[in-house]
Amino acid sequence: MTIWMPSIEHRDGPRYAAIADAIGEAIASEEIEDGFKLPPQRDLAWKLGVTVGTISRAYRLAFDRGLVTGEVGRGTYVSANRAASDEVVPRTDDGMINLSRNYHPASKAQTDILDNALKSIMARPGRERMLNYMPSGGHLDHRAAGARWMSRVGLEVEPDNVILMCGVQQALASVFASLVGAGGHALCESMTFMGVGHAASLFNVGLTGVEMDNDGLIPDALDRACRDTGAKVLITVPTLQNPTAVIMSEERRLAIVEVARRHDLIIVEDDVYGYVVDNRPPPIAALAPERTVYLTGASKCIAPGLRVGWAAAPAHLAERIRQSMFGLAVAQPALTAEIAKTWIDDGTADTMRRWHQAGAKARYEIATEIFEDLEYAGHPACFHLFLNLPTPWRAQDFAAAAHTRGYMILPADDFVVGRTAAPHAVRISLCGPETQADLRSALIGIRELALTTPTPRSSMI
Repeated sequence: MTIWMPSIEHRDGPRYAAIADAIGEAIASEEIEDGFKLPPQRDLAWKLGVTVGTISRAYRLAFDRGLVTGEVGRGTYVSANRAASDEVVPRTDDGMINLSRNYHPASKAQTDILDNALKSIMARPGRERMLNYMPSGGHLDHRAAGARWMSRVGLEVEPDNVILMCGVQQALASVFASLVGAGGHALCESMTFMGVGHAASLFNVGLTGVEMDNDGLIPDALDRACRDTGAKVLITVPTLQNPTAVIMSEERRLAIVEVARRHDLIIVEDDVYGYVVDNRPPPIAALAPERTVYLTGASKCIAPGLRVGWAAAPAHLAERIRQSMFGLAVAQPALTAEIAKTWIDDGTADTMRRWHQAGAKARYEIATEIFEDLEYAGHPACFHLFLNLPTPWRAQDFAAAAHTRGYMILPADDFVVGRTAAPHAVRISLCGPETQADLRSALIGIRELALTTPTPRSSMI
């Protein structure tokens, strides 16, 4: 039988909570599986040097989170009901293994936590506000929760400067509407996620891609783009950039800020992935608060379906964004904002964040093992990697060939901005398949394809 022990020596907070968190992370990384029997409470207490009461409390917390079940006389087991929801499937309707969706799906354990949160919310006085319009930009306590969440990454903002959003995608649309305007122009990375282009197209905003290197945006290239286009807004993803997985260094961030100040450029920092990275550089918003609009949300680090996001900006920009958001949606649903606030306040959001970290790390390790003889960019906290294709493969041809084998991946061409030349690379999302076994099988198939010579048909010769 597999021997498993929770590691708690480097965890903050009460030891019972640290043990419960370790159980959740071990499940997320599939280190322990459904039906696994946890160590007896007395044995675990002796080995960890804690009281039996601490272990009992930890197991109870894990039970409340839907992670385990307990039977008197038999022990405590990882809950079989914790398995992923039937709606979270690794394949599309036509049987494809989907490696194109860049988020970590919610699990049954998270829905159990949701049940508990809803029960708590519905027992609170004043819950009728869940049925009414919120103020444009959100209730003060919801905005304050967003500010507390931002402090997790070293950004200190006032709740008055926070606007509640329905995810970062809506925030981007509000930014284009309020800070660029219809028919205007903005800058972004030379390759960026498709949501930027979609939001820009709603307002007929033109985009110019700024050249990148292995440290993100190149300051000299940004300087030239500002002079050549006259654009006054830059959209950037400096932490786990999508699709390149680059984390911009603090030195490079400071250089970008210097260029922005020289050209009076507003920086829109999309930090939706930044909460799953430990020991990361400070947000650009912390380095240049006077000109940075900071965007983040719950989709990547808490739960993808929650659709709660926050924008933080200097007062004069925050009011413009708030007005445009009112024109787009009037107000956000109060219930989802209340759930997010509840989870931020009681520590559940941090627990989920650690689950995503553990799950991403485990899947990244599988990818590094299988792709050890291939060239790629990635990070242990990243939900995807960027695979550079061996010669003579081209990105679109490889994605098409992978599709015929049952794997859905995205070519670099889907991320390029304007007339930027696409590299011969593909983005592979690691968290789409339901299990690590599904992921391993898919990555082995992709590796085998990459090491083959393209046929004349697939190489378009």
